[in-house]
Amino acid sequence: MSFWTVKVKVISEDIDTGKLRGKIETYLVKADSIEESQKLVHDYFKGTTLEYEVRGVGKNGFTAVIAQDHEALEAINT
Repeated sequence: MSFWTVKVKVISEDIDTGKLRGKIETYLVKADSIEESQKLVHDYFKGTTLEYEVRGVGKNGFTAVIAQDHEALEAINT
């Protein structure tokens, strides 16, 4: 498994103006492939009312994800 950086454009309505606004959000996804990382993002947004579009996926070079208490949550090579 690898970590993937998935860029997602999320469209939402501005509460004050009522206009639609697009914002690029970045998600770190643990998956076996690019295709699986995209599927996991689609699953994440499933059931929401947000409009979204996956804009890009890249393999991430992280060695590990570390929590605030410095515990290694997940090593990439495991």
